Amino acid sequence: MTEAQLCAWMDAYGEAFARQDADAAAALFTPDGTYEWGPFGELLRGRDEIRAKWVEAADASTATFDYEVIAVTEEVGVTRWLATHSYPDKLLRFDGIFVVRLAGTLCTEFREWWNVREEPAPG
Repeated sequence: MTEAQLCAWMDAYGEAFARQDADAAAALFTPDGTYEWGPFGELLRGRDEIRAKWVEAADASTATFDYEVIAVTEEVGVTRWLATHSYPDKLLRFDGIFVVRLAGTLCTEFREWWNVREEPAPG
């Protein structure tokens, strides 16, 4: 994998995240791709399970997403991700790590770890 390939995939993931678009997220994976939802979360297999989990997690918040590349090898890319979900009464700020394996432009294996901090909404 190249850094450009990883960044292209992460940009598309970030757009899906900000729109909370389950179909766009699932389309980023190979048909048998896996998505490990958190360090102790369930292992999702295939686009249907990935899509269903994203649908379940979507809410009425406004979401933002950003990332920085930490490392890229031929087999794997590692990024730090930063996201915010804004609600009328609070902000949830996420800071975590993604490990991504690609086959061409699609992800075959995805693992994430994160921490979240809750803050009062500005204003």
